[in-house]
Amino acid sequence: MTTTERRRHLRRSFLYVPGSEERKLAKAPTLGADAVILDLEDSVAPERKAEARDRILGLLRTQAHPAVEWLIRLNGLASTHFGADLACGVAARPDGVVIPKVEDPAMLREADARLGAAEREAGHPVGSLRLFAMIESARAVLNAQAIAAATPRLQALILGHVGLLRDLGLTPGPAGQGTVQHARCHLVLAARAAGVDAVDAIYLNIQDHDGLRGEAIQAAGMGFVGKQVIHPGQIPLVHAAFTPSAERVQRAERILEVWQTAQAEGKGVVALDGMLIEPPVIAMEQLVLERARQSR
Repeated sequence: MTTTERRRHLRRSFLYVPGSEERKLAKAPTLGADAVILDLEDSVAPERKAEARDRILGLLRTQAHPAVEWLIRLNGLASTHFGADLACGVAARPDGVVIPKVEDPAMLREADARLGAAEREAGHPVGSLRLFAMIESARAVLNAQAIAAATPRLQALILGHVGLLRDLGLTPGPAGQGTVQHARCHLVLAARAAGVDAVDAIYLNIQDHDGLRGEAIQAAGMGFVGKQVIHPGQIPLVHAAFTPSAERVQRAERILEVWQTAQAEGKGVVALDGMLIEPPVIAMEQLVLERARQSR
């Protein structure tokens, strides 16, 4: 799988929707999230897992919107629900599946192999479903680089900071502080080294818009491509943080214009407002414009 194939979708927001909630599932295609994670794990009670699988199947077979990247979060590999969840994922044919609580590359390779076997049995092309790995513990953070390189099917590492806080014995709270902040930096580096995306943590307080805005802007500045959200009201704030502003786009356009003039004059480097412009800078400015174009 090439880098271009990995990055076909804009992934600023990943909205969680409980698979057992009919009303929320019906609204999911209309909420404007770039990706929707249809959840079979934490937000679904054990006695409603089968119902949730049926509802997700119904949604993706009849109402799925093509502009949304549809993902299903399965229960973990060690769960008694994993086999049925995997069968649901293959039958529903979302864009990908999210594997929670990935601790090491062997776990992800096992998930990949089982997914491939299920695809083959169903008569689907092996590798057609993308994989997303959730990093939710200290061990997983330290293994993040190996996990990110475990399979070509992998699209992104997703930070589950609440699980990480629990593993560290800390109180649930924002992601941008303490050991979790270190984990965020490590996750971005591990993901980018493997050529996959890094997705930032949820923001637990759905009423604290200022806090979410600040954390999302920080995440964008760290190299995350997007952020998980747990309420539709968080989507516009996250999109704003991960979308270049009009002023930033104008700046990129001006830099490229100056560069093109310099190239025509045979110059290898040029300065604009005291800033040195050279090929690596141009590559970054082109990414700004491409992201702005995708966000329209």
